[in-house]
Amino acid sequence: MTVDQVRQMMSAAEEIDPSRAAPGVGDKTVTPLRRGLADHAKRLLARIEFAGEISPSLDRDYVIKGWIDRGGLSIVYGDANAGKSFFAVDVAHHVHAGATWAGCKVRRGAVLYVAAEGGALFDNRLAARHANFMVLRGPIRFGGRGSDGPPLADTVRHLAEIHGPFALIIVDTLARTMAGDENTAPDVAALLRDLDLIRERTGAHVMVVHHNGKDASRGARGHSSLRAAVDTELHLSKDEDGRRLVRVTKQRDGETGLERRFTLKQVQLGSDADGDPVTTCIVQHEEREEQRLF
Repeated sequence: MTVDQVRQMMSAAEEIDPSRAAPGVGDKTVTPLRRGLADHAKRLLARIEFAGEISPSLDRDYVIKGWIDRGGLSIVYGDANAGKSFFAVDVAHHVHAGATWAGCKVRRGAVLYVAAEGGALFDNRLAARHANFMVLRGPIRFGGRGSDGPPLADTVRHLAEIHGPFALIIVDTLARTMAGDENTAPDVAALLRDLDLIRERTGAHVMVVHHNGKDASRGARGHSSLRAAVDTELHLSKDEDGRRLVRVTKQRDGETGLERRFTLKQVQLGSDADGDPVTTCIVQHEEREEQRLF
């Protein structure tokens, strides 16, 4: 008996005839489906289908192909001075512009950068990158009472009606935006509920900038439930000569181990009141043969 036949029987408020049912249905150990099935159960029944009737999904709804998908959740983590914020600004700039990132295809969309660690240095990074995406600066809290998660989701949906759908929301950093203790499972769960709500209501990928733990080999700082929940995990490291490496250390239903190397190129913005140069950096990707794969 097919699922559709079961649904038709339910809509007609029929019992399953044991002679027409699958083995085991209608015998002394199995109660037939009756018209008294609760509405909630009927809605669940309407969602059931056979695996063989499901077509494969050939086109992945990516933001950056091979790296992050629309509607997903990722963490970018690394040591202090690994270049995490420079990297995040670079990703945001390319997604907003719809420009190829490190040789990978990009699907353009609106971008919001939540800069909880904003300030003059962050402003200079935006200026050097000639960024034009949206920025939310200042205190903001996710998780716990009075969370900014739901109102932020509503704000982004409002902006999307004006500027088009959002592809990416970056939260920089987790430590400055999380209410509670990042090492405590309930507090991390509350944070994740907010981040999930934001990405579900907006359809955007949410990327969180975070830090290494004390033992870098064990991944990002905080409770293990955080890593378990994310779709993508990107680790940033720095060589002694200043070259940076970003590597995919987790990719749900995708390839791990992808990596790209980049350096931070110094850019002069102008001079201060004393006539001394004011500089910052932008990401400069290294060309590699494998970058043309995507």
